[in-house]
Formats: sequence, structure tokens, C-alpha cells
Amino acid sequence: MPAGVITHIAGLDVQVGRFLRQRCAWCGAVLSDYDLACVAVLEGQNPRPAMWTFGALVAIDGTAAWVVEHEDGAELPATPVRSWIRR
Repeated sequence: MPAGVITHIAGLDVQVGRFLRQRCAWCGAVLSDYDLACVAVLEGQNPRPAMWTFGALVAIDGTAAWVVEHEDGAELPATPVRSWIRR
């Protein structure tokens, strides 16, 4: 992985009122954060934004984010140590 990439483990998404948030299950970093009153959706479509699948490894580099393929039980991908330290 490139030096600036931090890998997180997607936790459960939580909705409180109009706010929807998903954090890393390991370190608590915010992965997704929405004010649902500000999300525009075409009529007839699901108004809930897509969230990361629970337990997925999510790599983040600046504003880019993607799922890292991983098999359960396999070694975790190399990642900077700071991603595993609680802030």
C-alpha cells in the first residue's frame, strides 16, 4: 500500500434522527458521515446513502476510499502503524 494510505475496519452504521454515521470498528475514525436532510435523491429511489459493508477493510488516502480485498483468516495487509492507534 502507498505510504499515505490508512486501512480501517468498517463498523456498524448508526442513524440518530436525520444523522447517519459509520466509524472504524478498531480505532473509531469516521468513515461516513451524512446529514440526511441534505442528501438529494430522485423520487422513488432509496433515500439512504450506501455505507461500507460491516467488517470490510476500507483503505483511505486523502479523499479517496476503497475496499481492500481480504479473505477471513488471512494476514492483514501492510498499513501504517498510526491507523491502528486510537486517537
